[in-house]
Amino acid sequence: IMLVAYTYSKLCSGVALSFNTGFKKIQNNLRKTQVINIYNAAIQGEPINKIFEYLKIA
Repeated sequence: IMLVAYTYSKLCSGVALSFNTGFKKIQNNLRKTQVINIYNAAIQGEPINKIFEYLKIA
């Protein structure tokens, strides 16, 4: 996982970040993507139960 965090941070920023910083960056990007998907589903009128299924919390 350290190699993934390092590689991801290097590819995204062009700078080699520490493991902790790279891992936090990955987590934040995943959260942002999830929020964007929820937002888009809500705009398109998806029922809340469908969104819960997508999030696997139904």
